[in-house]
Amino acid sequence: MDRHIDPVDNNVSIEFSEGVEVLIAFASSQSSFMERKTMLCPCVSCGNRKQRDVRTVSRHLYRVGFKSNYYVWSSHGETYYDAGESSTGGQFMGDEARYADGPYEENIPGGDFGSTEIPENLMEEPNEEQYEEGVFEAFEAANQPSCMDEISQTFRDVFPQPNIAPESYYEMKKLMKSLGLPVVKIDICEDNCMLFWKEDRELLVCQFCGKDRYHQKNHGKGKRRPKQRMFYLPITERLKRFYQQEATASQMRWHAEHESLEGEMHHPSDAAAWKHFNKVYPDFAAESRNVYLGLATDGFNPVGMSGESHSVWPVIVTPYNLPPGMCMKREYFFLSVLVPGPRHPKKSIDIYLQPLIEELKSLWSDGVEAYDVSKKQNFTMRAALMWTINDFPAYGMMSGWMTQGRLACPYCLDDTKSFWLQHGRKHSWFDCHRMFLPREHPYRRNVQAFRKGQTVTDDPPPWLTGEEILRERINNIEGLKKTVDCGGNGHEKPASTINGYGKDHNWVKKSIFWELPYWENLLLRHNLDFMHVEKIFFDNLINTVLNVSGKPKDNA
Repeated sequence: MDRHIDPVDNNVSIEFSEGVEVLIAFASSQSSFMERKTMLCPCVSCGNRKQRDVRTVSRHLYRVGFKSNYYVWSSHGETYYDAGESSTGGQFMGDEARYADGPYEENIPGGDFGSTEIPENLMEEPNEEQYEEGVFEAFEAANQPSCMDEISQTFRDVFPQPNIAPESYYEMKKLMKSLGLPVVKIDICEDNCMLFWKEDRELLVCQFCGKDRYHQKNHGKGKRRPKQRMFYLPITERLKRFYQQEATASQMRWHAEHESLEGEMHHPSDAAAWKHFNKVYPDFAAESRNVYLGLATDGFNPVGMSGESHSVWPVIVTPYNLPPGMCMKREYFFLSVLVPGPRHPKKSIDIYLQPLIEELKSLWSDGVEAYDVSKKQNFTMRAALMWTINDFPAYGMMSGWMTQGRLACPYCLDDTKSFWLQHGRKHSWFDCHRMFLPREHPYRRNVQAFRKGQTVTDDPPPWLTGEEILRERINNIEGLKKTVDCGGNGHEKPASTINGYGKDHNWVKKSIFWELPYWENLLLRHNLDFMHVEKIFFDNLINTVLNVSGKPKDNA
């Protein structure tokens, strides 16, 4: 009883499991238990003072063990045992216990995203009464198993009886496991150089900067603690679940079955980029249940009120198959990658996107077996990433074209008409837009309303296809590398390592998105978050007009 953990595998020992079973069986045979169907729980938390059912007592003992100095088990009918002996002859487990019916693995090895079958009863329409008005709207508690057990038991007690609410933290974890929502935790170099993942999972130091993967142990005790870790939530099982529910299975074909008037766009499927993709890949378009995805990311400070600098980057994947009224709802935004910070990932964002890109490549080339409940048939579901959506700085992080300096415009590229403000000491793109007007437009000849005395006769820059950008530009630039090949910090000084950077081009890296087989054939790869751009423009305009202290944009 006093040997709680097996020192070899850090799990509950076989002797302890057998001992608990003996104790429970004996206590269940006592007359007091026969009357009330509960027994006193001798765990650390309950202290042999609270009546619990058999299942709860067993769970508590497995999780936290017996209360200290518990040798006279008079409450359960046992005889006295010497303090140096154990009545059950068992060892007891700690927080990371392995339960008799299997563990809940939170950390799936890198590269193996697993596949979990959903129990049939989880997908059935519930017959039990639904309690829409929750007893509690928010319940904040410490992240401790015992605390979560008490919360679970509270909900179970206050809901109308009988109910099927989970009665413990362990039951919650089993339910989440059944839903197929694994979380892959992957260690990262503290300088964002690389992932300790796949073939590099056993490395102890970064192969680029040489820094240690783990914090130094305290006198060799305890588990090794990584200096930095990312979280990846695979999307395959979540996409399959769309077709396992009646509410969404048929709606996932809406993009192919709806009709829109010519020239009107009600959904991304009505746009030229979507139609172009279907034309290039007719085999993908032929299966209306294949999934079209979008990706969005931006940074935020979760502790902004405290003034502390901390940058967290969630990467959200959204399926566009659903009708407009559904696809922009929060429940269909899939958190796939969480870059925990606290430092800004900058150009090393590709390091964190590796698991997602690998899963997307698999969903494109091989697909996955799925069941469509609306048609009562199995099919091979594939998926494609159509584009990304970002604000302007994040656009540079995702695409590899830096949005700073004279060549900041990702459309004009090296044909930019920007000019240098001598007194303002910065580049300006004022009056660079007239070249997009029709050739006979009167604004082209206006010498008063724009740059004084200047007319515009040039045509706009040509629209480059993905193949032209990749094969004629990116692949021909000396020194331009993938982030995973040079490390996350390998792009910090592009002017000294990349030929022509800042003069002929602004490419700082070969984006990881080019690894997707279809990426170069997309008509539109990166979108700007227009609402974000609009807000920044509005703020600058109002701050200038109202002369807000420290924020106006007009100067010498």
